[in-house]
Amino acid sequence: MKLTTKYSLLLMLCVTFSIQAIAQDDRDFRLGFKIIPGVDWVKARTNNVIKDGTGIGFSFGLMSDIRLADNYYFSPEILVTSMSNKIKMKDTTVFTLPGDAYNKVSYKYNLKYIELPLTFKFRTNESGGMRYWGQFGIAPGFIIGSNLSTLASPIGSSKAFPTDEKYIPNDKENDRFDFTEHSDNINVIRCSMILGLGIEYNLSGNTSFYGGIRFNNGFTDFLDDNKSKAINNVLGLEIGLFF
Repeated sequence: MKLTTKYSLLLMLCVTFSIQAIAQDDRDFRLGFKIIPGVDWVKARTNNVIKDGTGIGFSFGLMSDIRLADNYYFSPEILVTSMSNKIKMKDTTVFTLPGDAYNKVSYKYNLKYIELPLTFKFRTNESGGMRYWGQFGIAPGFIIGSNLSTLASPIGSSKAFPTDEKYIPNDKENDRFDFTEHSDNINVIRCSMILGLGIEYNLSGNTSFYGGIRFNNGFTDFLDDNKSKAINNVLGLEIGLFF
């Protein structure tokens, strides 16, 4: 084989590889995996509940894009989401159990949900392998695991509150931890609004890096108590791959 022919073949292979490497991912359907580490906090909806700092949350699961029109997509997901939510009751309020009284009551909830985000996404045209995107929608969720620890200061001769154990809030066997003035139960269903924006970078062919910021804003109360209302929110960093 002549030298010029060898160089011609080599050039053709390089060009073909380059075209494949920068090919746009414009499929009608694609699937990916993401993780979302984030910061959790509580927003009180009644005067007797106060936010007690922030917690660390984490989500992981599958994401998808279904093309509706050029650059417009319906993007359902399925995520496992863990939250750490801290609240406290007003220090001046007295809470009672049979024969005992307490104040300075605080709770730390560790919650785990299955979330089913249903969002609409807009992507810009690709330039240099890069796209920008924004999305919005709702995310119904269902509790699949929970535990709780409670702190409380005894008043007068009241016995110390049993703070050395975690317990399941909705378990009837743990109703002994419920004060007359406040129940520690949680709702099994959570609904939230999703807002997000970020970037997408085509790595090769159908493989794209996906990154962004997501605000998961709860709009249903996570506390199951008629006297106390609060919602839980998450601000997270999305990292994932479409393949």
